[in-house]
Amino acid sequence: MLDAVFLFSTALPVLVVYITFWLHRFQKVKTTSDLEGLSIAPYTSIAYPLLGSLQYFSGHWDFLRSATRNGAVSFHLARQKCIAVPVEKRHEFFNDSRPAFALAYAVMLGATPSMNKDFLSSMGFDITLGGRSNKFLSALVRNQRINDNLPILYRYADECINGLGTQTNPFDTIYRTIFRLTVNTIAASSIAASPVLCDTLAKIFHELDQSGTPATILFPWFPGWERMQRFYLMKQFYDIMTAAIQERKIDGRNDGDPMQYLIDAGLSSLEITQFTLAALFAGIANTGIVAAYFLCDLATHPEYLAQVREELNDFVSQFNPDDTLPLIARVQSITYEDWITAGVLPVTDRCLKETLRLRIATPLHRLNNSGRDIDIAGTLVPKDTILTFHSSFMHHNADIYQEPLVWDPERFNEERMEDKVQPMSFAAWGLGKHQCLGQKASFFEPCRFAKFEIFLLTALIVSSYDMQAIDKDSVPITKMPPVELNNTVISPPNPEVHLRLTPRG
Repeated sequence: MLDAVFLFSTALPVLVVYITFWLHRFQKVKTTSDLEGLSIAPYTSIAYPLLGSLQYFSGHWDFLRSATRNGAVSFHLARQKCIAVPVEKRHEFFNDSRPAFALAYAVMLGATPSMNKDFLSSMGFDITLGGRSNKFLSALVRNQRINDNLPILYRYADECINGLGTQTNPFDTIYRTIFRLTVNTIAASSIAASPVLCDTLAKIFHELDQSGTPATILFPWFPGWERMQRFYLMKQFYDIMTAAIQERKIDGRNDGDPMQYLIDAGLSSLEITQFTLAALFAGIANTGIVAAYFLCDLATHPEYLAQVREELNDFVSQFNPDDTLPLIARVQSITYEDWITAGVLPVTDRCLKETLRLRIATPLHRLNNSGRDIDIAGTLVPKDTILTFHSSFMHHNADIYQEPLVWDPERFNEERMEDKVQPMSFAAWGLGKHQCLGQKASFFEPCRFAKFEIFLLTALIVSSYDMQAIDKDSVPITKMPPVELNNTVISPPNPEVHLRLTPRG
């Protein structure tokens, strides 16, 4: 009894102080806003005491849609301040250059112990490498570097296609192939050359991608099991990268690959690891899953599969018409620029665009890490606040797209052009300042490389096989499972979808 009284008498003052802290915290925002004459995003009623809007974790889409029904709202996740942005404010969300998105994702996916960039730098976790990451990535995916590397990329893609067998889970096999192509392009050729080592790295990366939990976001300071697991995975990733660096230094070898480029740029082993992780998240986190979805969408729509196969075969024949040669031999004549030139594959491009629109249903984040309160479209955004917007506000909006949950590539044809009816209606590759590494000028290359990977693998597969979508028990299916709008990141379908492959004569 005395123990209980002691516990209550100790815990109550702490609870009172904590509640007072939160009330003061939000009242302070209001006072500052009134003094500056800015509007305040009202605090949402969809919240629990102290911990905040836990509904965000159980259903991102449902929570953000309900919370923003009448405009922007404030909410919190334990100590993290957030503002949910409605669809009407998407222009400001995407176009304002001040809030950063790299650190925002690190926080909202539970990747870092703090959102403070100075703390991250002091602990050796500067994921932006002092702002140089974009410059390095853009340099590594320039046209000439990829063209020089095309024979190897074609060989790896062909090895994947030949090893698929009669049934495959594309969310495993195609994902791992995209991972290998990307590692060869932005990481290390020696790692990509070893399927076993590359698959080991892919497994570590996938576990890192999935290791963020509500607990790591709510209590980033707590060294719980999830955070210890994440640091262990990062250590494994670091060890593989460091071993590759040390091996070439011992051998005195210059492979002329991305790793050598980063070594010559003066980056340490830790910085190379950090860059590689950041670049893989930018180039792999969605691309491998989208490529698998694209094949499944084609398999469940035979009329489009036939059109895409014919278009891709005609495309290859433009560069090498000798159909007595193996397909991979004919593809060798195609340059990187040929694949990514706008308009050369109109049907395939429409189908891919529709898969991107339908399947990418995730929250997007930006962090005000400027060190001061800022004004975005007349709304106060306090420092260290994360702006959150859901891609489904556009992609699955019936006011923009007819029957938005139906896979229909013709919504992008010249007659309908549904994505052009309203400005900023398609964000699969990003928009404004929230783009695929800034989809402008040299920063557009990472997105184009992702499209190249998908087009290449699709061309090899549809030309080599007839495809049929099946469930994990090999039962044919004619319709993909419904889109899950409440996932944190783009995820494989539930239940699983596999492909039955029949070699074409």
